Amino acid sequence: MRPDGFDCTNCPGYCCTYDEIPLTDADLARLSDHLGAAPDDVITRHTKYGQFHGKSRYPLLLKHKPDRHFGTICTFFDEEQRRCTVYEGRPDTCRNYPHAPNCGYYDFLVFERQLQGDDDHVAVTR
Repeated sequence: MRPDGFDCTNCPGYCCTYDEIPLTDADLARLSDHLGAAPDDVITRHTKYGQFHGKSRYPLLLKHKPDRHFGTICTFFDEEQRRCTVYEGRPDTCRNYPHAPNCGYYDFLVFERQLQGDDDHVAVTR
């Protein structure tokens, strides 16, 4: 649980499905240290160049992989455990999420699980 009381452990990783998960130089250094890999290796294996209306929006974005619930998800997400595999080395955008007092998807998920009477229910639209 985060210091603000927000509990991400009950979520299937919705924020990890965002198309653009930017990686700054500081994020790259932290992730490289965490993985014990050279920055160039991290870039080659785990990033792509971002595009927004045909123009570069962020120099580097984390790659995605297929996900059974959301279609695609961050390359560092464990689909079985529904957890980030590089949590201690994650980018600042992930560290700062949800950028609000609470995550709207988490509120929706809690509501749906109560409504369905199923603590493991994953509410998706696909």
